[in-house]
Amino acid sequence: MSFKINIIESKHNPLINRREVNFKVDHSGGTPNRLELKKKIAALETADENLVFIKNIHTSYGNRYVECQANIYEEYETAIKFEPKYIIIRNMPKDQREDERKKIRDAKRKKQ
Repeated sequence: MSFKINIIESKHNPLINRREVNFKVDHSGGTPNRLELKKKIAALETADENLVFIKNIHTSYGNRYVECQANIYEEYETAIKFEPKYIIIRNMPKDQREDERKKIRDAKRKKQ
């Protein structure tokens, strides 16, 4: 699938030590998946792919544009501290996602 990314806004948040990026994706066909967007935005912003977290993907019916938000961290420890657990899980590859969700379910069952 081919798509083009246009960065709308990129600002640095020194308090959290991350960059907050808003971008628009022009795609043909279906909406690109989160991992493809993550790779492409990491390449454009010269960042490590593991430190990029796609927060939102907003699509509109009948439109070939997608508006997205991403956070790019300097350190993984900071990302774990500030990003919600569900966002971290969404940005994992599919096989890792299932393993992580299973760990969370098992931990909840042990508490009961």
